[in-house]
Amino acid sequence: MGINIIQFALGTALLYYGADFLVMGSKAVASKFKIPPIVVGITLVAFGTSLPELIVSIIAILKGEPGIVVGNVVGSNIANIGLVLGLTAVITPIIFSYKKISFDLYFLIFITFLPLLFIYLGDLVFWQGLLFLLLLGGYCWYLIVKDYDFDEDSHSKILHGSFPIVFRIISGIVGLGIGAHFFVLGAKGIAIALGVSSLVIGMSIVALGTSLPELAASITAAKHGETGFVIGNILGSNIMNIVAVLGITMVIHPISVEFSDVFIQGLFLIILTLGLFLLLKYKGGISRVSAGVLILFYILFLYFNFQQGFGFEL
Repeated sequence: MGINIIQFALGTALLYYGADFLVMGSKAVASKFKIPPIVVGITLVAFGTSLPELIVSIIAILKGEPGIVVGNVVGSNIANIGLVLGLTAVITPIIFSYKKISFDLYFLIFITFLPLLFIYLGDLVFWQGLLFLLLLGGYCWYLIVKDYDFDEDSHSKILHGSFPIVFRIISGIVGLGIGAHFFVLGAKGIAIALGVSSLVIGMSIVALGTSLPELAASITAAKHGETGFVIGNILGSNIMNIVAVLGITMVIHPISVEFSDVFIQGLFLIILTLGLFLLLKYKGGISRVSAGVLILFYILFLYFNFQQGFGFEL
């Protein structure tokens, strides 16, 4: 299993730095067009930090590992709220206006339920993938036409870099591609060695690794007081993971998964998503106490997965 651990560690490092370079390049490009931080977070940065999930999922489905695909998307979205947002808010409590992102929150809740409904009805198939991509197109159009206020000073604080923009973007894409390859190889090898199902590995180890870019980006933004960037990154990443990552993967190949295998994990995802909605609507943000609860839910999620996982046979 030693070589698999090395592959996993190398893949994680490349995913992290690849996403970091791509995100910094994307933010620099966005600054030239005076795009507000919340929009940057929901679109360019969210897409950049979701690329690891996309690449890992495509490679996994081509290698015949549908469990990693579903587990990666569900687990990453749980990690983004429970771990990433939780740890970020512990460092710096997050305050943000619910009115500015009410539609985005309702859209996230809707698309969180949708794939679970499809899994309950049967396999995830081509036409459902097309539906997700259409929803993605419609959501992007909404972001384009919606009127956001631009804060020049706030935006500039997160848009600095010593490397040329093009170099950062290209390096990020290459790093993500190579990193995803080693990441999947290592994760699959570890799953076989430990006797844990690919679904559980996808929801825990793979999901945690592909959420590292969101974690690094959010903590950095929080230290600069960019709460709009943090919220945008989490909302956008979770939306992208479902409509883009899962949608594109389903278009490439149908995904077969039993509803009973994802029921509890899906319940965790729904509770955390609704919890985020309630915190932003009624509390106006995430306090340190609320952040602690989010982290606790994520720890319980990991505990459940590995308790369940060792009961499976590959």
